[in-house]
Amino acid sequence: MTSQGLRASPEGIRAAKTALTDKTLTQQKLAAALGITRQPVSKFFAGEPVSRSCFVQICQQLGLSWQKVVSLSEQASEVEAKLQPKGSDIDALVEVVRQKRQDKIHDQCGTVQILDVAQTIPLAEIYIPVNVLEEIPSQQWLEISDLMADFSFEFNFSGLGNNQHQTTLPALEAVSRYSKLMLLGKPGSGKTTFLQYLAIECSDDLRSVGDHRKFLANQVPIFIRLREFAEDTQNENELNLLKYIIQEYRYGEIEEASTLTLLTGGKALILLDGLDEVPLAIFEKIIQEIRRFCHTFYQNKFVITCRTAAYKYKLPGFNEVEVADFQAQQIELFVKKWFVVVARQTTAEGKSFCNLFIQHLNLPENQSIGELATTPLLLHLLCLVFRNKRQFPYRSAILYEQALNVLFARWDEMRGIKRDNFSADLNLISKKQLLSYIALNTLTKGDYFFTLPIQELISEYLSRTVNATQLPQDITSVINAIAAQDGLFIERARSIYSFSHLAFHEYLAAKYIVDSYQNDSWQLLISNISEERWHKIFLLTISMLKNPDELLLLMKQKVDQLIATEEKIQSYLIWLYQKTSEVCDSHQLAKVRAFYIICNDVVAHSPNYALEWDFLANLTFNPEITLDQLLLTTLTCAIELEISFEQNLHDTHAFNHAHALNINFDEAIDIVKNDEFKEDLQKLRKKLPSTESNIDNLRCWWLDNGKNWRNQLSNTLIKYRNIGHDWQFNEQESKLIQKYFNANKLIIDCLKYYVNKQIKQKVERELFMPITQIRR
Repeated sequence: MTSQGLRASPEGIRAAKTALTDKTLTQQKLAAALGITRQPVSKFFAGEPVSRSCFVQICQQLGLSWQKVVSLSEQASEVEAKLQPKGSDIDALVEVVRQKRQDKIHDQCGTVQILDVAQTIPLAEIYIPVNVLEEIPSQQWLEISDLMADFSFEFNFSGLGNNQHQTTLPALEAVSRYSKLMLLGKPGSGKTTFLQYLAIECSDDLRSVGDHRKFLANQVPIFIRLREFAEDTQNENELNLLKYIIQEYRYGEIEEASTLTLLTGGKALILLDGLDEVPLAIFEKIIQEIRRFCHTFYQNKFVITCRTAAYKYKLPGFNEVEVADFQAQQIELFVKKWFVVVARQTTAEGKSFCNLFIQHLNLPENQSIGELATTPLLLHLLCLVFRNKRQFPYRSAILYEQALNVLFARWDEMRGIKRDNFSADLNLISKKQLLSYIALNTLTKGDYFFTLPIQELISEYLSRTVNATQLPQDITSVINAIAAQDGLFIERARSIYSFSHLAFHEYLAAKYIVDSYQNDSWQLLISNISEERWHKIFLLTISMLKNPDELLLLMKQKVDQLIATEEKIQSYLIWLYQKTSEVCDSHQLAKVRAFYIICNDVVAHSPNYALEWDFLANLTFNPEITLDQLLLTTLTCAIELEISFEQNLHDTHAFNHAHALNINFDEAIDIVKNDEFKEDLQKLRKKLPSTESNIDNLRCWWLDNGKNWRNQLSNTLIKYRNIGHDWQFNEQESKLIQKYFNANKLIIDCLKYYVNKQIKQKVERELFMPITQIRR
């Protein structure tokens, strides 16, 4: 098949001249823009034959439909008929081109290069189907109060509205549904991998394996990395997608006429990857070229990928979707595949590793680490870290630092991407310092979501660290660059930002405290010790300090001050000190005090929580403590049973509490050694109605006799065991004790890190101790 020339009709020439004038071009400038000589342009406007590719490129540059430019020419009509053969002919051409291009598509897209893995990985073996959101969260008109309503420390940022209230759509279905699709997503969310998957799915001959696997079987995939397209074009005025595709196809022995036939016939699946990777200097020209190409060859199917924060232009006719975070099922499937394909385990070993990984990921202490797993790139990092030790680092700050380095630089470096720098003096270290400054200042105010007033923080920081002549004129550009280039900021709604992960917000705030080593920063931290939202900051700070002894002592001093002047609480602590001194050795006193605080229902935990807390391990081997735990649980069940009947709760609640009461009471009576005490308990036990009795009879008995029976039990426990006191704390005192308990628990968690042995012993000895004893 030889290439034939096209001739513009008189009407087409007049339209072209009008377009030339409207665009303030000359024939010479038009030729330069197309990267061709003046001769074919002169021939075009003279109505002489021009090669097909030049003819289409000239029309595309002028914003004209080449079919209309040649439509009134008899010669052009004949050629157009050849370029657009009837169904069977073009379908046959599609099959030929698909076969010729299949090896190339597999070479381009069949494998993925993974961070810190030497070998390429077959795409089909690691790919996880992704979902998309049809409503872009950053385009929502919301207020910070709306976002805070969905935010909780338990679920981090994963509980926000875009994940909870929006339904997701399989990405493959979105491609089938929309002819022009802009696929947005965070860094490392899997945009490129999905585009490669599309190319492979479209390229393979699927018709022989069943209708359910057909995917655009009558299309030819064209995969283009926009960064390479920009790099391969020596002159920005020569940016021409059509020319680039024709040349690429020519290498595969596909002639220009065949390429044009496919494009004009709407038989191409055009996949343009990485709009955000295009250098800023030619970004607008790339956008213009994509817009012209899509306008000319509008009958084809297009998918373009771009980072959400970098997409500021709207391409006409394109539907926008955003890659959704991985959900639990996707995380588990990815991890299972990862350990088999990347770690090269057997299927059985991979499943075992996966189960262990998920088990560790779901531990309460790994809650923040689990938040990172929703992003495929960071999930891969977690697998790498977990692989050798079969656990996550005890100091999670190490993991967060590695994750930040991946997002800041290593992910782009591995792929050879050089992005525009918004400030030449703001290197990697300075960028982390800036973000640390923002993190601490916003967290201090409780601002987990922030608007453009954050500009003041950025200006304040840069004015102290960057030469005044090099300060960016538009501070908003700094925010946009951090969001688009590094993915550390996310636009949660219009002009409302947050850190991409709460773990990064907390880590960077702690990093600022550690790096600054200023008294003001330490005092700020210490002043928030009773605030639970600061506890992760304490743990991260302690884990990063080379010598945390001084900070720990300040923490202990501040915790004791919380209740130093509260007489009733101090009386309670004096009782606690005396009681615990009677039942255990001195080296376990802190554990036993914590145990009795929990079992006495002074803090908001069930008695069983004491058995679940690692700090209290092995305490139940002490028979004195075991007996008190059973008796206090019995008392708690009696209180709960009264409440169930008084508030007319479901019968199941009452039966459960009654059953638990009987079991714990019987076990306690069995191990009591004091005969008089055992006899008094047995008398109380006989008064209890059977749980097998009618529920109405059970309710009547407890409503009539429950309070009196419970008081008798309390008095008996006080007489023989010095437990079961009703401290009658008011609401304010109860909240203060809860804060005091949580702050002490924080200190206990901090002691797990390296601390001077003497300091550790001193702090542990004085935990939950009354102020009078500490001062002694």
